Amino acid sequence: MIIGIGNDMESIARIEAVLERRPNFLSTILTKEEIQAASERTGKHYLEFVAGRFSAKEAYSKALGTGIGKKAAWQDITILNAPSGRPEIRVRGQKATLSVAITHSGDYVSTIVVIEKLSCFERMKKKHWEKKR
Repeated sequence: MIIGIGNDMESIARIEAVLERRPNFLSTILTKEEIQAASERTGKHYLEFVAGRFSAKEAYSKALGTGIGKKAAWQDITILNAPSGRPEIRVRGQKATLSVAITHSGDYVSTIVVIEKLSCFERMKKKHWEKKR
């Protein structure tokens, strides 16, 4: 059952400007693991990564219905890539199943996050499918 869906769109140039104005912005919005992953990228790919994570965290907070604050803090949300390259979202204390999609086009990044509560049968089916991969 879907609990929430959130989406966000962000200008990559806007995030670049914020990074230039506020040196602590990166450590405010990204976890240590995300900062490490970002440091492995350069130029446009670095900016897309940071903007994508910012946007995905905003989308998560919208799916939750609370915005960023007490129930969804920047540092509670981590989005890293699976070995396949697909982004995966983890949230401290979140027991529901989370899905995230991040896409870039020109100067924009767009994200969507879905929060689902799976039935016992759905969890078993998912676990079985993941073993086959």
